[in-house]
Order: sequence, then structure tokens, then C-alpha cells
Amino acid sequence: MAKISKFFVLYLVQAVCLWIGLETSTYLQGDALKVFLQDYWLFFYAFPLLTTVLIFKEVQDAPLSALFSGPERQCLAAYSEGQSAWRYNQFAFFFRRRRALYLLISSILVFLSLHAVFFPDLSSAVKNAVILFSAFFFLGANLFALRRRTLRSLEMQENLHQLAHQMRNEHSQLLKKLTGKEKASPEDCLRYFSEILEVARGYLRTITDEKNIELAVRIALPHQEEQGNIIYQTLARTDGLQDSAWLTESVPANEGIPRYLIEERDICNVLVYRDIKKAVREKVFQEAKDDESFAERVGTLAIAPLKAWDGKKKSMIGMVYLASGRKKTFREEHIDGIRFLADILSDAVASSITVNHMLIMKGNKNARRRQLLEKY
Repeated sequence: MAKISKFFVLYLVQAVCLWIGLETSTYLQGDALKVFLQDYWLFFYAFPLLTTVLIFKEVQDAPLSALFSGPERQCLAAYSEGQSAWRYNQFAFFFRRRRALYLLISSILVFLSLHAVFFPDLSSAVKNAVILFSAFFFLGANLFALRRRTLRSLEMQENLHQLAHQMRNEHSQLLKKLTGKEKASPEDCLRYFSEILEVARGYLRTITDEKNIELAVRIALPHQEEQGNIIYQTLARTDGLQDSAWLTESVPANEGIPRYLIEERDICNVLVYRDIKKAVREKVFQEAKDDESFAERVGTLAIAPLKAWDGKKKSMIGMVYLASGRKKTFREEHIDGIRFLADILSDAVASSITVNHMLIMKGNKNARRRQLLEKY
């Protein structure tokens, strides 16, 4: 029964938009188009039926509320993977109350164009001009969109290449210092990881089309005073987050975001705060309690766990924070890209920690290096 109701609602929304478009055209330009369609009412109402049948397979398992409101109204959303979430929300774009206006305007413009071309007493030259303008407009718009998508795809591939290239070169340099006679230091590992974050930021800017994006990484550290003996402390961050006080304090593994990501690891691979101000107001984000300017500078925050082998099992060795100054920056189509980035950073963190420990064990045991080791 629920599926039948959902099918009917989706069909009704489209049929009502078509009907409003036809009535608007009749009000502005007469009833010639309505008279013409009298013999074609079956096709008129069959078109939204066809589109509903085509999309229903993709959304039949989604709750009706998700199709009309989606997760955008929530300040916090947890994702397991991006593809299944996008399947539900690709059509919700057209049916949500904020977006239904686009569907309505499109229907009105289509009927006005049909009316203007085929029914008024216009000269053939004017009608041909309307047809040519419409054809060239849609052709030009599609070519522009195709060019933009192609350039974005090429830029994304270049960023991915740079990310892999940077990791390979930096890791090779660390291993060269480890096996050679020249002195190496744990600072080299930290510099290596900071440069990886800078390249990763370029990749995120491409997939989100948002320039104001910053990254930070927290890693797991032993701590005797905390329950579970684990805390998460900031290891590296990009320039825009250097003065963020909320990243300075460590977070226990049994509280807040780390606790949720650990306990819900099977259903949450990316946690997205779509509206930080709302999240702070509703007390679902409490890490920034001492930083008053945090909510003003950060509009959206995504957190993904860094998972790797801890010597006994796969565990959460850290977290990557992705901060944007704009609200609702991270959407369903970005989730799998964030998951990919988290896996790459997990490998970088694991490699950095491993080389750092090997440097210490190599015999460089002065106080400064022991102090740096404690950060890992």
C-alpha cells in the first residue's frame, strides 16, 4: 500500500505541474492549445505516468518523506555509501517544495512556446525564428554543460594523479632517509603528511566546486587517563584551520564523534554536518564549545574515519575533518569521493607512523625525538 501511495504522489506532482502550465498558457494566450489537446488528453496524462514508471524503480524503497524533504533539512546526516543515497535524492531534487517551482516554470515555458509557435497568427518568419532560437539555445546550453563537465573530469583526474604522485615520492624519500646514512627526523613524516593534505584539498575543491575548503587530521594516541586508553589528537591541518581552537584539544575515543564512528562503523562511513550553526544550537556538535567564531567560519563539516591495521585488527586510527565555509557543501554525490580520500589518508598516516617508529628504533633516541614520537 505504501508503494502504491508513493507512486500516486509522484505521478500527481508531475500531472499537476503540467495542468498548471497549460492553464497559465490558456490565460495568457487563449484556449487554442487547450482545444487542440482535447483529442490528445490520453497522451497528456500518460506522459507523467511514463516518467513515474521510469523513476519509480530507483526510489521505491525510499521513504516518501526523503523524496520531498531529503537529508538537506537535517543538520546532521550519516552515510554508509554515496551511490545508494544519491539514487534516492536525484529525483527528490524535482519534488521537494523548494525545487517544485523549477518543474512548474519549465512546464509553463514549454506550453507557452508551443502556443506561440503553432497557434497565434504569426508570420512564418517569426515562427521559424522561435524554432531556430530554441534549437540553438538548447544545443548551446548542452555543449556548454558538456564542456564544463569534461573540464571538471580532466581536472579531477589530474588531482588524483597528483595525489598518488605526491604519496609515492614522499614515501620514497622517507624510506631513502631510513636506509641511507643521512640523518632523518620525525619532522620529515609530519611535513610529508601536511603536503598530502594540500594536494587532497585540491581534489575536494574540484569535486565540490567550492574553493573555501580546509582539512585536518586527528590520529589515535595512547592515553592512560582516558577510558579505553585512546584519545584522538590533531596531527596536521591546512592553513585555514591553524588558528582553530576546537582542533587543539584532544577528543576521547568514548565520547562524541569518535564514539559514534566506532560504534556505528557498519552503517556510517561519512558523517556530514550540513549546517554547523544549527548543529551547535541543537547540541549535536559539541567540540567547538570554546570557539565562538567557529560557527561563523565553518558552514559545513564532514568527518570520515581513517581505518587501518593496529597490530591486532582493523581499527579507527584517526579521523579526517573536511570544513567548508558554505552550508550544505557536501552532498550525496561527494560521499564516495570522501571515502576514497579517507582510505588514501589512512595509508599515508600508517606509512608515516611506521617510518617514524623505525627512525626512533634506528638509534636516534634524543629527547626531542622521543617527544615527537609521543604525538603519534
